[in-house]
Amino acid sequence: MPTFLGFGKRRMRFVAALVIVGIAAILALVEANVVSKVTVIIDGQATSVTTVRTTVAGVLDQIGFAPRASDAVSPDLGAQVTDGAEITVKTAFPVTVRVGDEPRWVQTPGGTVQTLLDELGIEVNPLDKVTPSLDTLLHPESEISIVRVNRTVVTKQEPIPYGTLRWAEPKLEKGKTAVLREGRDGIKELVYEVVTEDGKEVSRTLVVEKVVQKPRDKIIGIGTKIVVRTLMTAGGSVRYVDVKEMEATAYYPGPESTGAWADGITATGLRAGHGIVAVDPRVIPLGTKVFIPGYGPAVAADVGGAIKGHRIDLCFDTYREAVHFGRRKLQVYILE
Repeated sequence: MPTFLGFGKRRMRFVAALVIVGIAAILALVEANVVSKVTVIIDGQATSVTTVRTTVAGVLDQIGFAPRASDAVSPDLGAQVTDGAEITVKTAFPVTVRVGDEPRWVQTPGGTVQTLLDELGIEVNPLDKVTPSLDTLLHPESEISIVRVNRTVVTKQEPIPYGTLRWAEPKLEKGKTAVLREGRDGIKELVYEVVTEDGKEVSRTLVVEKVVQKPRDKIIGIGTKIVVRTLMTAGGSVRYVDVKEMEATAYYPGPESTGAWADGITATGLRAGHGIVAVDPRVIPLGTKVFIPGYGPAVAADVGGAIKGHRIDLCFDTYREAVHFGRRKLQVYILE
């Protein structure tokens, strides 16, 4: 009996020791899993969470929230949580970013336009047009537009047309012309400031214009030299200085040709008759002596309303002679 009772006491002491060890293990387990109270704020909505989870990811998993890669979680998912900690989550929303004609749809948790562009690695040059402005806060369905603006300097050359000068040339026969010097275009250089938006030109401003090569005028000589020539006629030789191809008509100074009001007196005061011709003074000055083959010598002493340009009207002594002459082309020799 004593032996049996001794064994029972030892067993009781062993069980007690096991209980003490178990309690210690439980206490250690409880100490390792400290209960914490954490505040989770998702898009401004706060929720108090009692948890034994030790990381941000664990707490979010406990409340059934699975963050996306584009969401902003603070602290990081792997960060340790302690009692009283605050976890903030900003869920991402869609934003359109358009660079030129290429749209791009991205998810962002917010921030400014500048922040998002930095995250996307989109560089904005000083001249670029960004809408809205870089410091604008983003919101769902925001649209960001970036117009690439480029300013360049363009240089081009344009011709400067040459002019034409005419001067009297005493060595050249009167009535003739000759090119004494050929003309040459000049060159001017134009410098423009060209502005493009997304590769399309929107403005071109002239900033510098300078003459690189001056034009050289063409020079035409007008002959002034009087050359006297001799024409042999049935009545002898006549000396002339010019000859003109003209259209000739005839008239009679009586009322049959000139009307009832005619008095037979010409514009220069001479009485009309054979040897008096009407001319355009711009072609043959009044008072000029001429010789007309088939008519003879004459003087330009009259004008007429229909006598314009290279036309000449020959006066005859009879109506019959005038009618018989009719209209014809002939050469009029300008006498010296």
